[in-house]
Amino acid sequence: MKRVEANDPVALRDLGTKMGRRSPQLRPCLRNALFREVVIFFFIILLFLSLPTSSDGKPNVVILFADNLAYDDVGTFQTTNNKSSKSKSRTPRTDALASQGLKLLHWNSPAVLCSASRAALLTGKYPVRTGVYPRVFEPDARHGLLANETTLADYLHQEGYATKLVGKWHLGSRPGYLPIDRGFDEWFGIPYHMSGGSLDGHVCGKERDPNGTLWLPLFDGRDIVEQPVDLSNLAPRYVEEARTFILEHASNQEPFFLYMAFSHVHQLCAPRFAECQWASSHFSRDGRFTASYGDAVEEMDWILGGVIDSLDEGGVSDDTLIIFTSDNGPWTAEQSCAGSKGPFKGTWLKENVDNDCTACPSEYKPSPLPGKKRRCIYPGTNYEVMGVPCGEDSGLGSAWEANVRMPAIVRWKGGGVPEGETSSEMVSTLDVLPTVLSIIGKEIPNGIEVDGIDVTRIFLGQAPSSSSSLLDEEEEYQGDTRIRNERAIFFWRDGFKTGPLPAPFGRFDVAAMKIGWYKLWFWTKSSHYNADEEVYHDPPLIFDVLNDPAEASPLDPDEHDELISHALHLMMEHKDSVEWTAPLTLARDPKYLPCANVESGCRTSPPPPPLLLDGDGGGGIDQADER
Repeated sequence: MKRVEANDPVALRDLGTKMGRRSPQLRPCLRNALFREVVIFFFIILLFLSLPTSSDGKPNVVILFADNLAYDDVGTFQTTNNKSSKSKSRTPRTDALASQGLKLLHWNSPAVLCSASRAALLTGKYPVRTGVYPRVFEPDARHGLLANETTLADYLHQEGYATKLVGKWHLGSRPGYLPIDRGFDEWFGIPYHMSGGSLDGHVCGKERDPNGTLWLPLFDGRDIVEQPVDLSNLAPRYVEEARTFILEHASNQEPFFLYMAFSHVHQLCAPRFAECQWASSHFSRDGRFTASYGDAVEEMDWILGGVIDSLDEGGVSDDTLIIFTSDNGPWTAEQSCAGSKGPFKGTWLKENVDNDCTACPSEYKPSPLPGKKRRCIYPGTNYEVMGVPCGEDSGLGSAWEANVRMPAIVRWKGGGVPEGETSSEMVSTLDVLPTVLSIIGKEIPNGIEVDGIDVTRIFLGQAPSSSSSLLDEEEEYQGDTRIRNERAIFFWRDGFKTGPLPAPFGRFDVAAMKIGWYKLWFWTKSSHYNADEEVYHDPPLIFDVLNDPAEASPLDPDEHDELISHALHLMMEHKDSVEWTAPLTLARDPKYLPCANVESGCRTSPPPPPLLLDGDGGGGIDQADER
């Protein structure tokens, strides 16, 4: 039979006629069946051709990465994990995204601080391999993410993708370490966290800005275009930058990678704790940028909605892989300036740390007085706030669930990601790079080792469910080989009393690890550099974080000796595999501070008239709270 081309309707019609003539008795039936098949075939072809896809059929990639957003601050996750909550969701657009895609209930940050989490996202590696430890990159950092690291943007750029970062970078602010130097064609945003510099109307204290020139900069590519940044319209500018980028490349049918790294919901710098959060004018409280934490969450959700609307406007929603998550959880000591720990209360820590230990907000120091046990002061001023017990400070800077269990959503309408479903499979931010590269058919070059794994099957809903507890009473752990097939995730942190690093860092070590839903603790401590010392556990503390997300009730180690033995073997194997990169975040020099113009005091516009401020700065916290 003569070969018939799929795009030749005449030949297809003739073929149907010939096929019908072969059996006169079946001719009407065959004709009708073939006609239906041809109509369906051409409808599918026309539908496919009508979609604005990239030139080679690869999906666009959009990563939406929040800053210190708590799991429980996203409405759809609050509903799942905190059913007693009746508060109205502040994240309707994020909730809608979840309803259109896959909600991942066991997504883990691989690092306890922002810079390391972002390096892990872009490289697929633990921070100990990239040198992004022990602290974050400060504004005057000498280094950043090294040039020998290949980022996700680098890989996608090699595959013909246009690449753009909108928002926070936090992997180096010197020339040579900017996003433009690490695979991004374009960047519009702020080089580090929102507490990294002063604003007109919100000046950092002497601890952070002794010279009065640490103005928070806004970059466009390699250039500082605004210093200090004007927050009153920053959110709309973020949306417009994303929209312009999406529409340009959608109209040209070019694949693109948009990394929307929200500047929300990180707090502003100390000491003005009463004005610690921010939002642009349409979400702020005063038409400038003063806002509550809830306002900041709502504006982050609004920006996300603007990105989604731009994909719809460009006709590329179905052909775009969207990944939403957060770098870390809430900075608990910041209290009303930060998010909720939700069900991840860190109960064991609270019950086992000396209640006299106080955790203060950023840059504040404990200074108790009679009747004010939790008093914290900003050095050299009369600013004071009340801190929290160290045992409650189990968010940012720690490896407790509040800081490492992240809200996460994946949507890819045209790629097979199920809609409106949830997964309890363990996933890590480390997995983004190998998974995206697998989806676009790009292999990681030989000689480059990453810690993340390809979780495409989980994204597509093809992995077996692990929503039931690993501690099923009908299935004893002893001799259970299933656990040996579970992956392990390791949580490195600093803040130890002793070690080769200068105080207060001590050393960088594995504090805890997960194997499936089991979490094993080797070293427990509260966040950051609080006064409570680390406690070593031998045997390790074991929690079933599926049934005990508060980490309140350790399991009996005698009943899980095989698990412990296996975990110790995996940890030693992991540590032995590490080729340590020297810590890059410690070297600092004021000459590296971003500065648009030294002669103008690192400003791009004249300063406004000074504001008259009262000196207490302690609004927003109950001064009599003696928890």
